[in-house]
Amino acid sequence: MSNKVNFLPEDYLDKKAQRRTNAVCLFLFILVVGGVGGAFVVTEQRQKAVKEKAAEINRQMTQAGKALGQLELLEYKKKQMETKASISAMLMEPVPRSLLLAIITNALPADVSLTEYNLASKEVIDQSSQSQSKKDSRNKKEKIAEVTETVVAKKWNTTIKFGGIAPTDEKVSQFMANLNESVLFNQVNLLVTEEYQFPNEDELTRRFELQVVLAPEARADKMDVESARRKHIRGM
Repeated sequence: MSNKVNFLPEDYLDKKAQRRTNAVCLFLFILVVGGVGGAFVVTEQRQKAVKEKAAEINRQMTQAGKALGQLELLEYKKKQMETKASISAMLMEPVPRSLLLAIITNALPADVSLTEYNLASKEVIDQSSQSQSKKDSRNKKEKIAEVTETVVAKKWNTTIKFGGIAPTDEKVSQFMANLNESVLFNQVNLLVTEEYQFPNEDELTRRFELQVVLAPEARADKMDVESARRKHIRGM
């Protein structure tokens, strides 16, 4: 067995091993620095993406806030319009008096005439609403911040009393039947019917008094007006 003889100096071998070790350490250092740098770049990119996403979310929230503000403004204007419409409905007559007179005049049979006419209206008060308002008034100080102002159209109990002259009771009955055909009238009541004689005349006639009650929810529409116009009632 032969032994290899190394003629290189010991110092040279030590330096060569040291250089190899240094090269490995440098390579490992470069790998570590490269990994740290890569991780830093990736982290920066993720942070940038997160910031961009957050900015996009803030922009969308800002736009949603503006849209919500516009929606609230529209709702407020809608409530204002509804309030104005309710006030207008309260101020306007649900059934014009001229239309009522036209309907009554149209219902007159032949040889029947009116001699007097009187219309009276009284507000209908809802007892349940009145009792509830009394309960609410007790806690007014506690709930004043929660109270929302609403306008409700008032309901009216309208009665019409009128008298007239008819040749017979059959004509009066026919007149009442004609009035009952109108959907605006809730009741048609006969108050008085009696014999009547005009001064300086021998012929006897019938004097009558009727009372007509309008339905509280009665509202005149275009069909009622057109029906009165088709019958050639002046003033419509």
